Amino acid sequence: MCWKVILAVYLLTHLTHARNFEFIAYHDLIQCQERDYFNPVTLQCTNCPPNQTVYDNPYACECLPGFKSLYKEKELICEPCPALHVTSSDKLTCIPCLGSAVNETLGECDPCPLTSQVMADKGLNGTSLGGMVCVKCSNDTVPGAKGCVPCHASYYAASGGFCVCPETHEELGGTCIPLAELSKIPDRKSTYTIQYAGGLALESAFLKAHFRAAAHSCTFQQNSSACHTLSNMCVLLHYEFDGDFNACQYYREEFGENYITLPDHVPWLYYPEGEANVYTSKTKLKTTYSFNDGDPNSSLNFTVAKYSADGHLLEYGRLEEVLTLCPLIDFRFDAVVKFGVTFSQQCFLNVKDLWDTYETVFYDVFLQYYDKEEHMMYAVPVLNRNYKENGVLLNQESEMKWQLTRRFFLIDNLSGREAGSPNAWDEEERARVVRYVRNMEIIIQLREGEGHGLIYPPLIKLTYDEVEDNYYDSNRKVEVGLKVQYTMNFSKIQEDLSIAIGVVSCFAVLWSIIATWSWFRRCGRVGLDIPTIFHFVIVVCGNLATVFWLVMFFSCLYWTIFFKRQDVVHLFLLTQHQETVIKQYLIAAWFLKLVQVVYVVYVQITIDMFIIDWEQPRARNSIPHPQLNMSLDDEGKQRAEQPISIWRTYFIANEWNELQTHRKVNIGLQLFLTLLFLKVMGFENLSIMSPDSSFQDDPQGSSVPQSFVCRFAISISIYLAIVVAQWLFKLMIYERYVENKLQQFIDLCSIANISIFILEHKMYGYYIHGRSAHGFADVDMQSIYEQMKREEEDLCGHRGLEPSSECQTFEVAVTPRFREKYDTILQPLHRRRGLGRPAGRIRMASDQLEQSFQAHEALKRFFGMFLQHALKNLDYIIKEKLFLEGLLDLEFQETDDRCLLFRDNKHTFRRVLFYGHEATFVLFEMLLFTFIDIVSGDFVLAAVVTFTLVVLLEKVCSASGRNNVVHKTLVDQRFLM
Repeated sequence: MCWKVILAVYLLTHLTHARNFEFIAYHDLIQCQERDYFNPVTLQCTNCPPNQTVYDNPYACECLPGFKSLYKEKELICEPCPALHVTSSDKLTCIPCLGSAVNETLGECDPCPLTSQVMADKGLNGTSLGGMVCVKCSNDTVPGAKGCVPCHASYYAASGGFCVCPETHEELGGTCIPLAELSKIPDRKSTYTIQYAGGLALESAFLKAHFRAAAHSCTFQQNSSACHTLSNMCVLLHYEFDGDFNACQYYREEFGENYITLPDHVPWLYYPEGEANVYTSKTKLKTTYSFNDGDPNSSLNFTVAKYSADGHLLEYGRLEEVLTLCPLIDFRFDAVVKFGVTFSQQCFLNVKDLWDTYETVFYDVFLQYYDKEEHMMYAVPVLNRNYKENGVLLNQESEMKWQLTRRFFLIDNLSGREAGSPNAWDEEERARVVRYVRNMEIIIQLREGEGHGLIYPPLIKLTYDEVEDNYYDSNRKVEVGLKVQYTMNFSKIQEDLSIAIGVVSCFAVLWSIIATWSWFRRCGRVGLDIPTIFHFVIVVCGNLATVFWLVMFFSCLYWTIFFKRQDVVHLFLLTQHQETVIKQYLIAAWFLKLVQVVYVVYVQITIDMFIIDWEQPRARNSIPHPQLNMSLDDEGKQRAEQPISIWRTYFIANEWNELQTHRKVNIGLQLFLTLLFLKVMGFENLSIMSPDSSFQDDPQGSSVPQSFVCRFAISISIYLAIVVAQWLFKLMIYERYVENKLQQFIDLCSIANISIFILEHKMYGYYIHGRSAHGFADVDMQSIYEQMKREEEDLCGHRGLEPSSECQTFEVAVTPRFREKYDTILQPLHRRRGLGRPAGRIRMASDQLEQSFQAHEALKRFFGMFLQHALKNLDYIIKEKLFLEGLLDLEFQETDDRCLLFRDNKHTFRRVLFYGHEATFVLFEMLLFTFIDIVSGDFVLAAVVTFTLVVLLEKVCSASGRNNVVHKTLVDQRFLM
């Protein structure tokens, strides 16, 4: 029993501390710190044991200098050496320094005093020399990194077979160079001085140690590695050559300014000056690319040659296998080369990694293609935006001034190492300045007019930034970005848009002239004046906003549909820079539409209107009433009449007040459903700049950005679809089978025996005829039902203004005499704002109330007599509008001395309500939604802001409209709910 307990405890202890092989944290080799090694079993960065660190092999630890290696049970133990001893070359023993002192800090012997000596502790046969001693190299060898090595061939050539560099030559970079040849490559300070963008200028150890040697070997010996090294130096100088003598100037003077006269052994660096547009518009590439995943030409076959700083080819292969900009992008390079997919990725690098993790290497990029049956490669040009000529950033100017180049680097932590001595550049401490690619952009432009799927040569744009070494120990990060952008001839697109907008705008302006003419006549104006011009500007603003929106929407919808659905490539989406034009038009459209909406609201809250009560007084009841009207009959005797109830007028005024902001489209439901489709159902994900369409999130995360063109087209298409659905539901179902508020209001006026006269403009308005066919409406419930039953059985007259007519709504064109009479009656109240609570002195309030009562009764008698043809000088006729009048919304017929009432069965009076401007408000809301999305890039925020502003607008209009009803109908504001 005891052994079972012991076994259980043992298993429990070991299982508790056992590693979980199923779930482990992800580590990468570049994540390992200075004294970490990458464990190939656990795949984790692991700290080295004490006194150990990582050297050449990142997968194992070695003893530090000054410690000897001991192996106990296959475990490495580092034991410190005694004083005045150092580690042997095999790191297994400790030995003294013979003939030199010990550097306790480094754990090494001091360097040999003579440059012809090397440090050694063993002979060639492995015999111990008893310690570290300085050994003189033989005459045919020279000191090297790991002992004496044979002389460079130049030594033997110069001295006639000996490892000696004679006085007529000079040792430079491990070679023996004739002074006569070296004199053609002057040793000037400018050849190794680098001027950084931050203002720092320093002497580069790398350039100082290698420029003259590389230039000589490349020029006189045609050494390809030396030529690559010389070219790399010019790349590190950002190709600048217009100052003092440097590597770029020597390259251009010696080998030519461009590739035309370039020798075969010299790398190509410069394109001809001023011919950037020629090389970016060549038509040599014959490959027809496709969006079809099964097509071998659905990806761009970029090939990259990678060179070390000393001119050796390190790697040669596909872009996605060779070029590494930052760790995050490594996993998404398939999207980089997939044709038609706009790729955009940013990552953040630790500043310290720029010095410790990356090395300075150089790249030449090519694009593989087929010319008939021959497999070819096209050299991809590079636009270095940091290139300067005469102090001007020429590659940030127009394309006609660009200087294209070939080779580039991503990280430069080499040139910033400051020179100590000409041959010690590789032993210097970290660089004082590191340069890195802040933004790398690959531009692919579609070739139009010559076939589908053809492209111009790609262009690589590079923008560099730099960090000084005082940020080395900080936690600062720098942003690095890679973008692949597909574009097409934007000038043609811009021209088409301009033509479309110009043509449609002409019709908009023409329509605005007609609308202004109509307003001009309806306002009774006799000449061109400032209000007419102002009104014309407002109408033009509204119509131009509609034009801009229509052209932009249908253009974006066209681009979205055809880009997503094309099998043979003939168009790309607009770039984010090109989309600026679309955004500017849409923003302008919103501001223009806002002007129109404000004007519509202003007209609605300032219309003239009056409620006409047709009810006639009745005989006095037997019950005494304190407010009986005492008037005289024809014989001069007093008679008592029952006052007419005002409650029907108040009720109609309240219903009109509620009707002012009534609409077909419910804005809350509209925005909720729009967000439901866009965010929840995933329609927003269709707007990525990729020919692939999916309702799911971008599988590459955020590497494929969204296109505003697609985003606008998709969001507005959904918005419009929901608007149309609401509109059709209200029109065909709700208003037909549930309730039609406008028709109900007209019916209510008939039941209440009340008519409404509305003047939208000074000489134009609407009339809602509500005079009861029964003559009275102030009755009990039973009488109301009997009246309605008589109407159903056609036992009474019709509700229309004309006999045997059901037409109750009319458009009205009044005469100047009519308007003058109307204004005369209201003249005493022009400074009053309706019937409110009395303020100030009681006597003043009573006078004001009395004036309102008198004006109300005067208007009631005036409208009543006018509509009954009882005024000799003010009469009207009822007509039909001509077809062209209805089409242009313009009255050609003159009023002369009689007012005109045009039969209207379409409820045109809705134009003084929100209901009659549904299209205007819907377009305003869509433009507002789009405007907020342009600013924020967030549909949710756009919906919230749109809902808030629209509701606020409705509240303002409702409150102001309520005040206008009080002021114009002369009803008491305390009875409007």
